[in-house]
Amino acid sequence: MRSVLNIFFKARDTKPWHVLACLMLAAIFEGIGIASLLPFLSLAMTDGLESDSPLVQAVVELLAALGVAPTLGVLLALVGLGIGLKCVLLFIAMSFVGFTVAQVATGLRAELIRQLIAARWRYFTRQPLGEIANVMSLDATRAGQAYLSSARFIAHSVQVVVYCIVALLASWKIAILALLAGTVITGSLHFLVRMMRKAGRKQTVRTQELVTYLTDALGNIKALKAMDRQSTFALLWQRKVNQLKTALRRQFVSRFALEYGQEFLAVMLITVGFYVAASFFHVPISELAVVGILFFQTVTSLGKAQRFLQKSMQLESPYWNVERLIAETAAAQEQLAGSRPARFDKMISLKEVSFTYDDQPVLQNVSLAVEKGKITLITGPSGGGKTTITDMILQFISPRSGEISVDEIPLAEIDATSWRRSIGYVPQDLVLFHDTIRANVTLGDPTIDDSAIQGALEAAGAWAFVAGLPEGLDSMAG
Repeated sequence: MRSVLNIFFKARDTKPWHVLACLMLAAIFEGIGIASLLPFLSLAMTDGLESDSPLVQAVVELLAALGVAPTLGVLLALVGLGIGLKCVLLFIAMSFVGFTVAQVATGLRAELIRQLIAARWRYFTRQPLGEIANVMSLDATRAGQAYLSSARFIAHSVQVVVYCIVALLASWKIAILALLAGTVITGSLHFLVRMMRKAGRKQTVRTQELVTYLTDALGNIKALKAMDRQSTFALLWQRKVNQLKTALRRQFVSRFALEYGQEFLAVMLITVGFYVAASFFHVPISELAVVGILFFQTVTSLGKAQRFLQKSMQLESPYWNVERLIAETAAAQEQLAGSRPARFDKMISLKEVSFTYDDQPVLQNVSLAVEKGKITLITGPSGGGKTTITDMILQFISPRSGEISVDEIPLAEIDATSWRRSIGYVPQDLVLFHDTIRANVTLGDPTIDDSAIQGALEAAGAWAFVAGLPEGLDSMAG
C-alpha cells in the first residue's frame, strides 16, 4: 500500500494536498447530508424527534443554536445541501485528478526524453531500443492510470473514515458491526489484491519483451526474409504472446473474483447485521433505516477502496518502471568539461592512443593525423577499432591512454557542443524520420530556411530528385 500512496503523493507536477482537501471536504459534506437523514426519518416516522441517538440530539441542538426549527422542510434542505456540496466538491477534486493524470503521463515522458538525450553514448549501446519505446508509449500511459487509481483509492478511504464517524455518532453498535463486516470482506479477499500486483508486474515484463522483440525484428526484417527465418521468429513471438495472455487472464480472474466476491459477502453480512441490530440491539426502525444506509455505504466504500487498491497495484509496476528508467538515464549523464570554442584549421591528431572495451583491447598506441582539406581513409577488419576512433573524435568515448588534439589543443578541453555542431556525420546505415523532406533536413530547426535546405540538398546531389517530386520539400520520406 505504501507504494500506491507514494504514487499519489510523489508524482511529478501534482498537487496532492489540494486534491486530498477537496476529497475530505466532499466526504464530510456527504456525511452531513446522510446524518441529516436520521432526524428527518425520526420526524417523518414518529410524531417527534425523540431518540436516544447522539446524532439526532446533536443535529437538533445545532439547529436550535442556529434558531432554526427542525421541520421536514429544513431537514430535507440539509440533506439536499450536504449531498449537493459533496457532488460539487467531488467533481472539482476528480476533475483536478483527471487533468493531473494527463500531466503525470506527459510529464514522465518529457522528463525521460530530457534525461535520455543527455545520457552518454555508451549507455545507448547497452540498451534495447524496444524497452525505451515501450516505456515511452505504453508504460507512461499506464503510469497516468496508476495515479488515477491511487487517487480514487484515497477518495474512497476518506469516505470510509467519515462514514465510520457518522455511524459511531448514530449508533456505536451498528458502527462496530459495519467495521467488522468490512474487515471480514477486505481481509478474506486481500489475496486477490496480491494476485493482481503479481500479474501486473508480469504484464509489464512481457509487454516490454514483446515490444523489444518487435522493434529488433522490424529493424532486421530484410535479413530475416532473405534467409527465410521469419517463420522461426513468428514462433518465438507466439510464445511471448502466450506468456502475456496468461498474465492478462490472471488479472481478469482476480479483478472479477474480487468484485463479485465483495458483492456476495457484503449482501450476506449486511443482511445478518440488520437482523442482529433489530433483534438483539432493538435499534428503532427510523435509526435502523439511516444507520443501514451508513452500514451499506461503509461496507461498499471499503470494497471500492480495495478494488482501486487492486487496480493501483496492477498499474504500479509501469509507473515505477518509468521512474526507474528516468533515474537510470539521469545517472548516465554525459560529463563534458571542455569549454574552449571549436576550431579546425590544420589537423586532428591521435598520439599513442589506446582503448579497451570491458578489458578487451581494441586500440593500442595508435598515432594518426587527419589533415584539413584532405580525405583520410581508415580500413581494417571488423572489430579493428575504426568506429572506436570515430567515436573518440566525436567525444562519445575517451581514450584510456594517449591524447587526441585539434590544432594542438587537447580535444577534452574543447566544448563538445560547438565541436559536434561543426561535424557532418554519415553513418553506415541511414535512417529517415517518417516526416517531410524539409523536416528530415532541418530536424525541426526553424532558423533554417528553404534556400539553406536547397543548398544542402544540392551539396548532397539530391536537389534535382527532390525538386521533381510533386510536393517538393513537403514530400513525405521514411
